[in-house]
Amino acid sequence: MNSRYKAWKLTYYAIELLILILGGSLILFFSFDFAIQIMLLVITLLFYITFGLLRHQAEHDLDTRVVIEYILISAIILASFIFLNITRL
Repeated sequence: MNSRYKAWKLTYYAIELLILILGGSLILFFSFDFAIQIMLLVITLLFYITFGLLRHQAEHDLDTRVVIEYILISAIILASFIFLNITRL
């Protein structure tokens, strides 16, 4: 693995982490409004899915299993958030 590839992967993971930290921070900041939290979570997860699929596309290893994995992980996160906050509905 060459150093340029390592730097590219490190940059990708840093950006992905930044997306998740920013989304999580905004969700915590808007803890008083459940509807805004759901909207922010959906937007964050859409960015997560899109950015992940674009990375796999760039590495030429995007296939159906990867797409399903990103969608399922995001669905589990969204369902867990709603389940843990069911009393706020």
